[in-house]
Amino acid sequence: QRGQRQMCIRDSPNTEETYYYTRTILDLMTRHKNPRGKVLLIGGAIANFTDVAKTFKGVTMALEEYKEKLQETDVKIYVRRGGPNYEQGLRLMRDLGRKLDVPIEVHGPETHMTIIVPLALEGASH
Repeated sequence: QRGQRQMCIRDSPNTEETYYYTRTILDLMTRHKNPRGKVLLIGGAIANFTDVAKTFKGVTMALEEYKEKLQETDVKIYVRRGGPNYEQGLRLMRDLGRKLDVPIEVHGPETHMTIIVPLALEGASH
C-alpha cells in the first residue's frame, strides 16, 4: 500500500558498508579517553549466509585508519564470529592486531558469547 514502508530481505553487508559503519563506531568511541581504557566487542551469531571475511575486510580497513586513536584511547578489541569464511576473517583480525600494535583477542564459533563478554569486561577493569 502506498505510503507504507516495505522491508526487503537483502544480501549481507558488503565491505564498503561495514567500513563506514565501523568508522562511525570508532569515531564515537575514540573521541574521549577513559582512564580505565575501553573495550570494543566485534561479534555476532554464527552467520548462515554472511561472508565473514568480506565483512571483516571493511572492519579492518576502518581499524587501520583509526590506529593512533585506538592506541591513544587504550582500546582493547575482542572478536567472536562464525559462519562462511570465518577462518579467513579471524586470521585477518589476528594479523591486524600484530600490525597495529593494538590488543585484539580473537575467538571462533567454538567460544560462546557468554564467555567473551565477561572476558572483555574483566579486561576493561585492568
